[in-house]
This record gives sequence, structure tokens and C-alpha cells, in this order.
Amino acid sequence: MLTCLALVSPTLALADSKPIVLGQTYVQSGPLASLSTDPLLGIRAMLESVNRSGGIGGRPIELRQLDDAYDTARASANVKQLVGDGAVAILMPIGTSSSVGAVKTANELKVPIVGPYTGAAPVMKHTDYGFPVRISFEEECARIVNHLFTLGVTRIAFAHNDNPGARAAMESAKSFIEQRGTKMIGSVAIKNDASDAAAQAQELAKLKPEVVVFSASNDVTAKFIQAYRATGAGATFYSLSFLNGAQLFKTIDKDAVGVVISQVVPYPWNVAMPIVIEYQAAMKKIGVSDVSYASLEGYVSAKVVVEALKQAGPNPSAEKVKTALETFKALNLGGVTLRYTPTEHLGINFSELSMLRKDGSFIR
Repeated sequence: MLTCLALVSPTLALADSKPIVLGQTYVQSGPLASLSTDPLLGIRAMLESVNRSGGIGGRPIELRQLDDAYDTARASANVKQLVGDGAVAILMPIGTSSSVGAVKTANELKVPIVGPYTGAAPVMKHTDYGFPVRISFEEECARIVNHLFTLGVTRIAFAHNDNPGARAAMESAKSFIEQRGTKMIGSVAIKNDASDAAAQAQELAKLKPEVVVFSASNDVTAKFIQAYRATGAGATFYSLSFLNGAQLFKTIDKDAVGVVISQVVPYPWNVAMPIVIEYQAAMKKIGVSDVSYASLEGYVSAKVVVEALKQAGPNPSAEKVKTALETFKALNLGGVTLRYTPTEHLGINFSELSMLRKDGSFIR
């Protein structure tokens, strides 16, 4: 089903102007649909802010969206349809399976694809038209493992969704642990619908890890943690950036306290940072008071596309947008720096660890 982001047109002239079309394939249905909720809020906040201010050269931005239900083939077909409908760029496909299909097809059709919501290796590797914004899962795993070994933690296990992207993250963590001269003590793959999460938690608890690292959706992580804590086994839980900590806390309350999450965008409550000030104001304009790392990532990814459209001229094409992106070199987005050149599409080299507190807030 095709949906379009509502346009906010402050003047009749803007409303009557031909829109600049962006496309997005995302997870609207199925067990992983919740992945899309917060990133889409950030995207909406950014694009509506631009349109309220007169659009790009007097032209509004219209985001056309199609559901792929986290299916690679559907994501690929969606990109073909969106480009056929005039999209000059594809913005933030949600999740690994969706992004794999979207990136492949965007490169075939020679249209830039910006900010996939995943750090999986097949999506992060350099392609002519792929423009990641976040760091890779591999890099997140390396930083988590380095942190744990610095603390003296060596008994590490891994829990992940049973899909290629999450499995690849587990393999990366396993490799980094082995480079340190030891082995991951075990791992479990959990069905995407979380139906076996409790059973897998009980199995992993028998290994008595000091730390369990997650590459898993919120539903899977929530059910796993509750079941694991019910066994009485002690462990600290770490997660890659896919986990929405605020949502996790709302779901399992005190069982979420102490969960450590790798974050790939800055602290969204840091009002000393220009990008955060801008983001919070834009979220309030669309009536959203709750901020989050995921919606900030959506906002930042949309901002990258907007900056490229500004440089692409009054009649942007896919090729003009690609060229504009590759001129950024080191673009300051308001406290974080994005790096793209014709030979390197590096994005933002940022991450930090945050921990959930008893009141559901984060400490860094």
C-alpha cells in the first residue's frame, strides 16, 4: 500500500508547486513493524519542518512510502515502483532484510539510498549509490567487545533474531572475542515472532555468562530478558543500537533496568548540541513530546537528504542528488560530522553506550 507523508504548505505558492519526491520502503506490517515507529516520527518532523519553511527552492518535499513487511523481494519491488513514480532518492529502508533488497535495486537503478536503518555488512559495504549514515554492526560489536574486555569480562554470550542481519552481528562479535584469545561461550537464534524466546533464554542461562549481547527486536529482547531473569541466573545485558530502550522499559519495567545499549546518534536530551535543539523543536511542532534515539536517527537521516537536495539545484535528479552527497566531505550537521566523498561513503563515525535507569531514563 502506498502512503504519502502529509505536506505542510505555509503558502498557496508552495502548495501549488510540483513536489520533490522521495521514496521509502519500510516495515508497516508483520512481527517487526514496531521497528519503524520512532524512525518515521523523526523523518516526519524533519520533512514537515522543511515544508513549513518553504520547501526546497519553493518546492515541497513529498515522501512516498510502501510496506515491505520485512521482505527483501518486496523491498526491491517497492524501490522500483517508487523510482518509477519519480523518487530522486530512497530514504531509510527499515531493517536488514528490507535494506538488502532496497540497496541492491537502488544501485541497479542508479538512485541514491540514504541512511538504511541497519548496520549489517551487506548494506554497509561501499556501493556507488549507497549512503549509510550510522556505523556498522561490525563496528558496534568491536566497540562493545573492547569495552567488556577492558572491564575484565570474558564470559560473553549472544542472543539474536533468527535472520541474516542479526546472525551476522553475532558472527562479528564471535570473531572479535576470538581475536582476544578466548571464545564466545554460546549463542541462541530466536524466532522473529519471539515464540521461542523464553525457551532460548532458559538454555542460555545454563551457560552462566557474565554478559549477554543482543542483536534483536524489542519484542524478542523483552520476552528473553523476562524469562532469563526468572531463572535466577545473573547476567548483564548489552544490545546493539536496534533496541529501543524507552519502549523496552515500558514493556518490562524493572526488568529493563541496567540494560546497556550501543547508540549510534547523540543523546537526544543533550540540549547543548545544536542538532538536538533543532530536532526537539521539530518534534514539538508535530505534537510529539517523547524523544528517542531512534527518532533522532530518522531525523538526522532525513536532514542528510535535505542538505543534498539544497545543493542539487532547483530541479534535482537522482544523479544530481548523488553528486551533491559526494561533495559533503566533512559536513557538520550540528555537533556531529558526516563524511562522504566520491570514493568513500562513511557517514557518521559515532557511538556511545547508554544504560537504562530505574525511572526509564538513560545514563551515559
